[in-house]
Amino acid sequence: MSWLRSNRRVTLTGNPNSISIRDGVTPDDIELCADIWVRAIEFRDGTVDAQEMAQRVRSAFDNPIVRFAVATAPRSGFALVDAGRSDPAEALLHYLAVDPDGVGSGVGTALLDDAVEQARLRGFERVTLEVRTTNARALALYTRKGFAPFGEEIPHAVTGLPMRSYRLALSR
Repeated sequence: MSWLRSNRRVTLTGNPNSISIRDGVTPDDIELCADIWVRAIEFRDGTVDAQEMAQRVRSAFDNPIVRFAVATAPRSGFALVDAGRSDPAEALLHYLAVDPDGVGSGVGTALLDDAVEQARLRGFERVTLEVRTTNARALALYTRKGFAPFGEEIPHAVTGLPMRSYRLALSR
């Protein structure tokens, strides 16, 4: 497999179900991404407050955006990385979600790789994220890609479920 980059579009080739990643467009893609997030959380958790979840996604776009990427064809997903942290050397992977139809297809991995690479290219030294401690699929992806846990577990602001921070040091 190889990565092709042209006009800020990335395509994973060598695969009959190539993944195309493009720059997200605000405000046009925000509702698409809010919908993907709600469907992904419903798939993982069952019932959710769709309006509240969608509004949380929308409000994340108020932060300084480092990378907003949307995966299309054949499966959809998105990643949002922002610089809304107190440490200017640290980028935050605020959202990474794949439409339930695309789970296990490599879309999440492709979006994560793109997010990390874009943060590195923009001069960040680290990427951090927060993930539910019970989200085994996400934890497996993040640890496989080199993210390591740090700090103590904290309750999620809305659900109260345990969350853990993970960090990846970026090479220059």
